Amino acid sequence: MALLLNQLSKGIVFIGQPVHATLFPYPIAATFHAARISVVYQGNSRAATAATNTKIPWPTYLAGYLIMAPADALRAQTWGGTVITHQLMQLPPPMLYSPNPYTIYLTTHLVMTLFFHLFPSLLSPTLFAFLDTVLFPLDALVRTAAVTGTTSLLTLDSSIARPLTTSPITHLIIGAFASAGGGLTASTLSTWSPSWSFSTPPVLRAQTLSALAWGSMDIWGGALVATVYGTASGSEAFHGVQALVRTAVIALAGTGIAQGEFALGAAWVPPLEAKALAAGVLAVCFGLRAYKTHWAAPVAPPAKQAKNVFKGKAQ
Repeated sequence: MALLLNQLSKGIVFIGQPVHATLFPYPIAATFHAARISVVYQGNSRAATAATNTKIPWPTYLAGYLIMAPADALRAQTWGGTVITHQLMQLPPPMLYSPNPYTIYLTTHLVMTLFFHLFPSLLSPTLFAFLDTVLFPLDALVRTAAVTGTTSLLTLDSSIARPLTTSPITHLIIGAFASAGGGLTASTLSTWSPSWSFSTPPVLRAQTLSALAWGSMDIWGGALVATVYGTASGSEAFHGVQALVRTAVIALAGTGIAQGEFALGAAWVPPLEAKALAAGVLAVCFGLRAYKTHWAAPVAPPAKQAKNVFKGKAQ
């Protein structure tokens, strides 16, 4: 466990480094996330225009991407998510005072657009399956950085109202929007189509509880990261959760715990390790989703299953 946390901690430190100190002095996390969002956006826009063979105007194409794209270079948080979370915390979003969001994300998107214009056949379901399968640990690290970087503002910024900083509900909501705000906004507005329209968020259209759980992973995953990080780092908002965890640990251990371990109101691990722990939990979730989405055999409907069983018995 210690070795895994150490490696995840190194990963978090690594993605916070600039791509190049001189040529492209922006964090690896933000650049990677910008590229991943560009791939998804281009895939969705191609699917949306394939039937009608229409083209998305450049202003629509760029603005639609920016809603999905990260707007906070330090936290790799989506544009839509940044606006929502900062409004909830009553803070100005970075794109109102910093040129970095416009520079890094438009540059990355234009480069990725040129790449898939030159190699259009690469933008395929096979590519999505490959990226989701190979990069899910890195996806988890980047998403964790976005969530923890944003929820940290609740404790670091003294201008935020105290009822918000001390409530675990606030941390959960901020974590959810920091993780999925941009994608949720873009899918609700269909920003990858020539004509935007307001519709029911896709996650609310799920027909089954299972579909809702898998389809909303980006949302509840962000809340889960906020919970794990807040509890492990000793955030005041999660002292109650710490008490529950401590009680559970004592019950499972049977013989009690050492003096000072799992102390209430204190950080159980350093902040970096708390982020690593949250990233590890989210990586497991993302790995399971990648397997179910791209590699697990589809489950046949009950009626079809019954029919297959009947035919097997007849043979």
